[in-house]
Amino acid sequence: MSVIKRKIALEEVKFNAPIGFFEEERILKNNFLFSAYVSYTLHHQQDTDNLDHTVDYSKLYDIAKNHFSKEAKLLEHVAHGILDDILAAYPFLAYINIQIKKLNPPIQAEIKNSLVELTYQAEHV
Repeated sequence: MSVIKRKIALEEVKFNAPIGFFEEERILKNNFLFSAYVSYTLHHQQDTDNLDHTVDYSKLYDIAKNHFSKEAKLLEHVAHGILDDILAAYPFLAYINIQIKKLNPPIQAEIKNSLVELTYQAEHV
């Protein structure tokens, strides 16, 4: 039986959120770009035109939006929460990659962004 690996993604969704180590960052908020890449094995006989048989990317967005609406000091904390919630919603996923870019981080350098990235790989894959 043949299988297909399906990948679904949200790329660079912009959030303005109360996340940052310094109190001023949480008060004034920062701009972030969020990306999520998920994949799983699709068996050929599955109905590919049924939302119940796939990952709803609007739900991925809602999960991220929920975490970006909460105050936090570290992006790692936010990324772990998002990853955990995606896995809880879609336990069949074989792979999850979360990327959060913090635009204009508060350091004394000309810098485009900082980045936190988490990757989950199921053991059975």
